[in-house]
Amino acid sequence: MSRTLNLADRLLGMGRTFQGLGRDRDAVHILGRLASFRQLPKEIAEETQVRLGELFLRRQRFRRARRHLTAALAHRPESARYQYLMASALAADERVDPKRAVDHYRKSLQLDPRQPRCLGELGLLALRLGQTEKGLAWLRQGAELAPDDPEAVGRLVEGLRQLDRGEEARAALRAALFRHPRDRRFQKLWQDFQFHQLCREQEAGRNAGSPAGSAGAGPVLLPFVRPAAPVVRIRTNRQTVRRDPASPPNPPHLPQPARLPGRKHAQ
Repeated sequence: MSRTLNLADRLLGMGRTFQGLGRDRDAVHILGRLASFRQLPKEIAEETQVRLGELFLRRQRFRRARRHLTAALAHRPESARYQYLMASALAADERVDPKRAVDHYRKSLQLDPRQPRCLGELGLLALRLGQTEKGLAWLRQGAELAPDDPEAVGRLVEGLRQLDRGEEARAALRAALFRHPRDRRFQKLWQDFQFHQLCREQEAGRNAGSPAGSAGAGPVLLPFVRPAAPVVRIRTNRQTVRRDPASPPNPPHLPQPARLPGRKHAQ
């Protein structure tokens, strides 16, 4: 048993290293080999299963991720982290009923209420299911727990934008930018929000048949492009005189380097 335990410890250590380095394929190979052992200590078996679940979740192989996470939950069902990982694997799979993911999100929050990421993902999922009030409450709670986290603020802004609450989303972004004026992550959130709002306004203009929307059928003249001067033609009794606008002056000539005489002409 001691030889098997030493081998299991070495394989688990290699799996941790490969996963930390981002070598997911090698980590899956090593940890999969370790998971095939029949007799393993509970701690090693639990960590092996949850690491395999994380790896397959990151590789978007949600069914296999759920299989390993189910085994991890069998070892420790009171883990808030395992419940959250299972909820993520369920919510990301379009073939699964999203209500199952809601149940695991709620179980995770019951075990540990202070999880901004879990609250934000649950809020967005609730909005997708039509639960507006609960979804907004979870999103606001997640942003209040982590006001300095751009991901938490971004989820709140995304939920407000989906509900056409642009003013509230703008206020939340301005408050975050006031706290972090030089943080590029919050600046990107503000730029993305402005871009989405501009696209929505243009789409609304097209649907309403406004002059700005009716111009979409033809070429759009950008404001920083100077239109060419029109060509005026004056017709007289004898001939047609064409008056073009004045052409710009030629650029200055660069000074030419002085040419030295050839070697045979030098004295």
